Amino acid sequence: SYDGTGYSGWQRQRNSSKIRPHLPPPPLRGRIKEGGTIQGTIEEALEKLLQEKINLIGSGRTDAGVHAIAQTANFKTNTILPLQAIKKGLNAILPGDIRINSIRKVPENFNSRYSACGKTYQYLISFYFYPFLRNYTCYSPCQLNLSAMKKASEFLVGRHNFSSFQAAGSRIRNPIRSIKRLSIKKTKTLFGNLALIEIEADGFLYKMVRNIVGTLLEVGKSKMAPDEIEKILDKKNRKFAGPTAPAKGLYLKRVKY
Repeated sequence: SYDGTGYSGWQRQRNSSKIRPHLPPPPLRGRIKEGGTIQGTIEEALEKLLQEKINLIGSGRTDAGVHAIAQTANFKTNTILPLQAIKKGLNAILPGDIRINSIRKVPENFNSRYSACGKTYQYLISFYFYPFLRNYTCYSPCQLNLSAMKKASEFLVGRHNFSSFQAAGSRIRNPIRSIKRLSIKKTKTLFGNLALIEIEADGFLYKMVRNIVGTLLEVGKSKMAPDEIEKILDKKNRKFAGPTAPAKGLYLKRVKY
């Protein structure tokens, strides 16, 4: 799990990938600094601990500012260290905003990305501006019509062409995805009520969740009728959907295998 606030997303930067293979593993001492990318930071910690070159494969590439409750990643190693020693060692080296929750051996052909059969994301919306929540929720200055948002969300459940909800210029050839569940509810917290949107699907297009949330927010603000969602799906064009919701309210909750 990780707090994505101080990172440039999951994926290691291209310019750093050209340099890294020529560098020896960093010495094993002290915690590594926060910042950069999640993948790069964990790889650096693994190389410190295991003293070998590591290539980490994640289940997905979360954007800058997106958080993860349960990201999954795999790597190959020649180490003889016990699994729990690796977990403990990593958590001692990693910065405080990244935590290894569990570690296990997997078959040789396992791939965190391509072996996954489903993912669940959560999105949090706050209605009061608290400094403590500024990096972890999307702030809405007005109350939302959650009933209208729920009605709109019904058009999204099922197997559809989600071209209208993928990022403009995306290179994914097959835009067909199946949303198995989409729930919208209020949840009580120390900071008052938050709106929680949870989406489970067999897979997601680039920025699909944030574009869906941004469009549902337009419905909640009465800027769009619930049945407009069906028309947006039919258009198969990004320009007809709502704005992209901020990254900071998004959490990767679960990866299913």
